[in-house]
Amino acid sequence: MKSIRLSLVVYFLVLLGLTLGTASALAYWTTAQTVDSRRAATRKLLCEKYQRKCQREKTKMDDNLLAQATTMARLTQFQFQSTRFRVPTLGPLGLLSAGLNPSGYAVVPLWIAEGVRGPLNYRLYRLSGTEIQFNEDDVPGLDSPGTEYFQISSEWGNVWRSRSMEDHTFPIDPNAFATTKLLDAKFDDVEIKPGVHLRRVVLKAPASRFRYLTGPRTEPRPDFFIRPPSQERVTETATPAILVMCGIDTASFNETLAGFREEHDRELVNLDDESRETMASLRNRLLAIGLATFALTFVGGFGLVRLGLLPLRRLSHAVSQVSEKDFRLPLDGGQMPTELRPIVERLTQTLELLQRAFAREKQAAADISHELRTPLAALLTTTELALRKPRASEEYRELLSDCHTIGQQMSQLVERLLALARLDAGVDTLRPREVDAAVVAEQCAALVRPLAQARNLSLRVHRSGTASLHTDPDKLREVLNNLLHNAIEYNRPNGSVELKVERNNGHLHVEVTDTGIGIAPEARAHIFERFYRVDPSRQATGLHAGLGLSIVKGYIDLMGGHISVESSEGQGSTFRVDLPASHT
Repeated sequence: MKSIRLSLVVYFLVLLGLTLGTASALAYWTTAQTVDSRRAATRKLLCEKYQRKCQREKTKMDDNLLAQATTMARLTQFQFQSTRFRVPTLGPLGLLSAGLNPSGYAVVPLWIAEGVRGPLNYRLYRLSGTEIQFNEDDVPGLDSPGTEYFQISSEWGNVWRSRSMEDHTFPIDPNAFATTKLLDAKFDDVEIKPGVHLRRVVLKAPASRFRYLTGPRTEPRPDFFIRPPSQERVTETATPAILVMCGIDTASFNETLAGFREEHDRELVNLDDESRETMASLRNRLLAIGLATFALTFVGGFGLVRLGLLPLRRLSHAVSQVSEKDFRLPLDGGQMPTELRPIVERLTQTLELLQRAFAREKQAAADISHELRTPLAALLTTTELALRKPRASEEYRELLSDCHTIGQQMSQLVERLLALARLDAGVDTLRPREVDAAVVAEQCAALVRPLAQARNLSLRVHRSGTASLHTDPDKLREVLNNLLHNAIEYNRPNGSVELKVERNNGHLHVEVTDTGIGIAPEARAHIFERFYRVDPSRQATGLHAGLGLSIVKGYIDLMGGHISVESSEGQGSTFRVDLPASHT
């Protein structure tokens, strides 16, 4: 993007979106887990509530059945008891007396059987018992809703059924009288006729309220109707038992359970709807918060970013004040933010370098003009002298020789300037190949030895075997020639020049040591600058224009090496060159 402000706002919105999205996802996931846990717990409670209601309704129905069965057993016992003091009748006479009984209960002369002990007691019961008869209109509870089916069976085979039973009979386990204990009630589900399903209770009760034991009585008689006796107090008697069976149609019970089920399903649906509404509300709330946050950030982001970019505007204004006449940055870096201080420092350094570069360029133009003015003046003076009058051929030859020498000096100066220009432009390249630096050093020493001998200087080359490396031999030769020329030119009479060449650890080490005038400490930082001369009193020639060490430094940098100098004023100087054995 072209606008930093817009870019920062967009980046901040993207970061805010990721953050809000992550936070919202975590909040939604956590809430979903909580809602699911609560829904599962509530669902479990609703299921338990539904089961309790169903169980309570079933228990209520069973209690009603048991109450009806208990009432029927009580009436049956009362029937047996009421006939205890009647005139004994046997066989068919018992049926007649039962028909004459105004209460409608069966006439059973039990007093004869009850007055006898032992096995004969049961036989008399069986012989004297008559058919059990009830008038359903006089029996309380028979007209209660849903309780429609009754059956009483005696141990001696008599059976009484309610009118609702029609021709149907409750199935009886043949071993029920033998295996079922007294006062036990068992509940089951039976189908009395196709499509009619009943809930039934089977209660085994004694036929009489007075129970005569086969032996002497050792405990008080329990009252079956007031409280059921404990199992420890129930003993077997000779009194025969009866099975009282009451049934109720489960259609109404099933409708009630279906209503409970519908209510339970509605509660579950409402629970699910409430959970979905909660999560939907949470999603909408999170979405609203996100949109509101994005809107506020987008609106306020531009102002905040503009406020945050004020230091950049100050820096831009300060940079715009820089000109070619004043390279000073009018800005206090200490008042800038921490992030911009390195930029201010680097800008200040760059401007200082530019100022020095401009100064060097101006000085270079002046130095070039100065360096070229001397040979040009000499050349013009020589030619004017030759043109003043006719001269002999020998004089013309001498004047032309001087002109040639001046031209060579100018040519060397121009070549050095061109070399520096190529280095500055970055167009000067290496032409590397495998060379022996020791051999190149010997050649350079042989080239300058006549100049050293002319000044009574000794020149020695120290080498330890071969010193092969992969570099540009021409530039290496130029470096060595310049260093040797300087060592000779700035040496003392009868002094010495030492050239040492060796290869060590993949590097070529070259040292040029002289016994010359040395270099002052304040001049060492400038010796590699262009047109700088340690001894300005010397005449500027092509070889002493202050460009040699600048070219040496440029070539060594191009070859990936390093040059350093150690010097003591009045004692001599040592130039050390370190070059990699292989440089690309």
